[in-house]
Amino acid sequence: MIQLQYLIGGQSIMSDDFRLMIGTTFLPTISPRVDSVTVSGRSGVLMPAAPMVFDAPEITVKAFAKGDSAVMLMRRFYRLCSQASTLTRVERDTATGLSRRMVTRAVCTSCEPDGDDNPWSGTSMATAVFRLPDVYWRGVQWQEVTLAASGGRLLPGGVPNPSGKGYWTRWTGLPNASPSMLFDTLPDGWLSDAPITTLVLRFGAATGVTISDPASGTNLVWGGKRDASRPYLFIDVANRKAWTSSDSAAWSGGTDETGGIDWTTEPLQVWPDISSGDYRITIKQTGGTDKVTCRFLQSWE
Repeated sequence: MIQLQYLIGGQSIMSDDFRLMIGTTFLPTISPRVDSVTVSGRSGVLMPAAPMVFDAPEITVKAFAKGDSAVMLMRRFYRLCSQASTLTRVERDTATGLSRRMVTRAVCTSCEPDGDDNPWSGTSMATAVFRLPDVYWRGVQWQEVTLAASGGRLLPGGVPNPSGKGYWTRWTGLPNASPSMLFDTLPDGWLSDAPITTLVLRFGAATGVTISDPASGTNLVWGGKRDASRPYLFIDVANRKAWTSSDSAAWSGGTDETGGIDWTTEPLQVWPDISSGDYRITIKQTGGTDKVTCRFLQSWE
């Protein structure tokens, strides 16, 4: 059984006198943004070759307050909705003890009462609708994975069988700087099940790289001259930016090298494999054979 808790703007207002019923984005309605082109003298339309992109979904929140402070609690709910910039979802699996926390940006598009409320009624109800600009929920702890120079598996879709040691371990945050969690199995999609939109890669001395995702058929290419005083190259996939630095931890930027960014199909999208749920990327490097460090947040529908 999965227990859910939601926080509006990072705050929980649940109590004996206040309850929230929140809709779900789990297995959401597929509403892709499809661009098509008509061509003179040709029947039908031309469709883009890249994987679909999606418009922002909506989630509905129903609030119910009771007791002498019902109206006061509901007014607080209204203030939270009007000022909130994020929604947080906390999931706990009571059968396995697994838990995870995810967050997404949110904008309240409407909030209105469900009844004829007054200060003496003893109950108050309202419905709010939030639009989620980022489409997907994101993890709150940055993950780091080191891959071979040619790429590899970024994240498994699930762990259906115990490891040879009888358990499987993963850092809850940065490697060697956060607690680790031990599991014998992990259900499919528990670690991540949506496109990863926060991937940043760190390379060594390469003068050219091609990063490809076999699941979506997309890629990102970078090429340029390198300054020996800045031995690290960083590429931000979602924002299509690149920079170099002398600091191996310069994940937020250094000397801009974005002019070397390009792609041959469509800009890189990192999707889970349809069958296994694994996230894999392939990498080709010119001028370097160093391992590649990847930093990202997990992603869920």
